[in-house]
Amino acid sequence: MRPENEWFKPEKLKAYFYLYEAIAVVLFAAFGAGITALGAFADAPLAVTATFVGVPVVVLAFLTWWIPAFYRTAQYRLTDEEVEYHRGVFFQQKTTVPFNRITNVDAAQGPIQRVVDAGSVGIHTAGYGGQTGAELTVSGIVDYVDVKDQILDKVRRRPGVSIEAGEAASTGDVVAAPGGGAVATGELRSDAMLSELRRIRELLERQPKS
Repeated sequence: MRPENEWFKPEKLKAYFYLYEAIAVVLFAAFGAGITALGAFADAPLAVTATFVGVPVVVLAFLTWWIPAFYRTAQYRLTDEEVEYHRGVFFQQKTTVPFNRITNVDAAQGPIQRVVDAGSVGIHTAGYGGQTGAELTVSGIVDYVDVKDQILDKVRRRPGVSIEAGEAASTGDVVAAPGGGAVATGELRSDAMLSELRRIRELLERQPKS
């Protein structure tokens, strides 16, 4: 259980990124060794060989600097009303997601994160339903399942915000009702259609008969 209003870092985020970098280095080294063994650089100009080796070295050096720099900026917290996540080296991103707009929270652990014993928490909202993936994802969390459960517990205690019927119908999610219950978006769409049919029938009945 994470205390409220206290900032936390994704503990294994730096190790997660470094592992990705190490895998990329191994793959590139294996590729370079393979084409060298085949004689690809036997007659190549020095500039070509230098570019082939130099560009990856520059990229590797940049990533080695960027990973700890990004980690220093990454922090998140759970307040009584919302989730906040700050990160960014060159461009600072500050994402705030109120609990009453959250429709789903998932916890995931891929093979790379499994190696560092961490996972990701993805947060989906009603206004982000038409997009692919979560609105907010925090990776490199050790107790990612507990964090997911803690967020879901806070979501269940709050009524969902009202959204337009068309938007709700397109998401296919469940919207929290003001009384604390839940209303399926399919039911919202059915109610809207019934109301529209009643209005059409009333208009037709008012038409003078010929």
